[in-house]
Amino acid sequence: GSRKLGLPAAFAFAAMSLCAGYTAGKSQQQNQIQNSHQHRELPSGEPRSCCSCESSQDQVSSSNSLSNLNKEQKLLPAKLKKIVGESNVLLGHQEDSSNTIYLKGARLGRGNALAIVTPTTLREAVKILQEAVAANCVVVPQGANTGLTGGSVPRDQQRPAVVISMRKLDTMFPIDNGAKVVCLAGAGIATLANSLPEWGFSNRESHSTLGSTFLNPTTAAGIAFGSGGTQLRKGPAYSDRALYAKVYQNKWGKNVVEVVNTLGIEGIEDSNFVNNSGTAIEQLDVYARDVQTGYQRPMAKSSDSVHGKAMASDRAYTENVCKTSQSSVNRFNADTKGEDCNRSEGKVLILATVHDTFPKAKDKRSFWISCENIETALAFRKEVCLDNPKDLPISVEYMDRDSFDVIDRSGRVMGNLIKIVGMGSIIGMMWQVKLKIEALPFDGAELVCDKFLHIMNNLTPSLLPSRMMESGKKFDHHIAMTVGDFGDNEMDRCLERLHAFEDANKGKIFVHESKSDSEENSITAFRFVAAPAFRTYCVGENYQGISVDYALPKNGGDIPTLGNVNDEKGQPIPVKRMRYSHFGCNVVHEDLAYELGVDTHAAKYALKKQVENTCGGKLPAEHGHGTEYAAPKDTQKRWKRMDPLNVLNPGIGGLSSNYKYGEN
Repeated sequence: GSRKLGLPAAFAFAAMSLCAGYTAGKSQQQNQIQNSHQHRELPSGEPRSCCSCESSQDQVSSSNSLSNLNKEQKLLPAKLKKIVGESNVLLGHQEDSSNTIYLKGARLGRGNALAIVTPTTLREAVKILQEAVAANCVVVPQGANTGLTGGSVPRDQQRPAVVISMRKLDTMFPIDNGAKVVCLAGAGIATLANSLPEWGFSNRESHSTLGSTFLNPTTAAGIAFGSGGTQLRKGPAYSDRALYAKVYQNKWGKNVVEVVNTLGIEGIEDSNFVNNSGTAIEQLDVYARDVQTGYQRPMAKSSDSVHGKAMASDRAYTENVCKTSQSSVNRFNADTKGEDCNRSEGKVLILATVHDTFPKAKDKRSFWISCENIETALAFRKEVCLDNPKDLPISVEYMDRDSFDVIDRSGRVMGNLIKIVGMGSIIGMMWQVKLKIEALPFDGAELVCDKFLHIMNNLTPSLLPSRMMESGKKFDHHIAMTVGDFGDNEMDRCLERLHAFEDANKGKIFVHESKSDSEENSITAFRFVAAPAFRTYCVGENYQGISVDYALPKNGGDIPTLGNVNDEKGQPIPVKRMRYSHFGCNVVHEDLAYELGVDTHAAKYALKKQVENTCGGKLPAEHGHGTEYAAPKDTQKRWKRMDPLNVLNPGIGGLSSNYKYGEN
């Protein structure tokens, strides 16, 4: 057999190679270039815990919007520098190494901006919005810019854009004795997860603990997109308690920035400020400054108002997800319920949010389960995992045979690195190095890292223990499940159902419990690297690839066909069709690899129609509409109500990018 490197040697070799490439690239300017691979569609490879869109085509070149500036727009960058300081304003007329992280999307989308502004206080953020609106600019709110559907970067439009990057508004603090947390808009989900034990709440955890945490996307983005993920018991990101700004036109025709306060925190309610005694924004800025400087002040608590009693997570999710006879979906990005901040996708400027924390399991056990067919897997989901809301597993993740094969063929290097260093800042740093190498100005730069990872793959050890690899190769449907004890024997009851199901389906199911923390980490890493492994596989095998996310009905789960759809031309057959899902939620990720030359746009559109029209599913279900999906009419209507002038993030979800949506 081929010689395999030990884990430390593989890690060191990969790290040195990536760092060498990064060092070489730092001296070169990162200009946008056209290259010979532009006809080939590739996925981002960004770990996911999409499909084509009938978007509006009324956009014009962004270069035109920046070449015909009025007087106020020409003066705007200087005004913004006076608000936030010169070091917190970048020009975005041309993409370069200083601004590309703000102008280019993680998977798609890029544009130019009149200015990129990074406020350091909430008051600055609101003032920036006011000045941009007064100058007839559009505003693109931005967190960590990890979105996959193009909705967090500027795009072609008639009006110049101002990007407001909220990255520096990253203060967070606990309230209600750790039962909740307050996060300013730039607070990262990984930072929050690490902060709870540092604050003394080691028995609590935040909403997002796996998935793309190493990228440290913001908590505000989670609310804005309704992000889901692996944590079945917690549901999607949701909160009716927030501080956010919106823009409208008053009866005198003046554009007005309104700040909406539903935080529900004692001392920061609007009713606490009368007769020009201050504002909630000013008080929260003071609180944030005290936290940053280490000043010890009494822990805040929720008020007795309607806002203080409002939901800071989707409390009904555990009940709803167990209604497996219903034909509705569990979660999707076009859901219109809740306060305007929820699934707003940049149509309001989120400033701060309140989030529930959750009890941490006192004990937990992890399993790798292989099933003979999809019917057995779906029965396991219904009878074992979703029997009742109290006994829900912590996570239930599904992978099909192609997922298993592609991860094993192309995901070992990254998976083994995760096993060594965890899914923290080191992996995040190396991922950023990979992105910088891929952005270097030479032909093929975007492929070099994945080619290297593909070559190195078979020199590194398999991720899963041998007994799990054996059943993985024998059966085609696999489930990674973690169950926990939260103090009411939930785990025991769930495991009773597991063993009863195993006895009733002998020969159709293999159940392997992880015997150590190392084996548990192996299962987690295997599922985590599915998306980056797919990109590496496509590059290494010289294929192109597309990614599609969708939600299937609670009572569904069958695999959408790729044959003829309503007598239309049949879809091309993919070389590999990876299907992996948040199984309890029935939210599916599909990664499809095609030969070069295949019309992947048509393949996406045909699968989208099959999911919606035949399977009763909904798209998107995880990453927002952005510029890639057309939102349903009721969602578009909600966004128009929130942003009637179309000043904030215009052009998303199939909407017009014109002023007032081109309707007046």
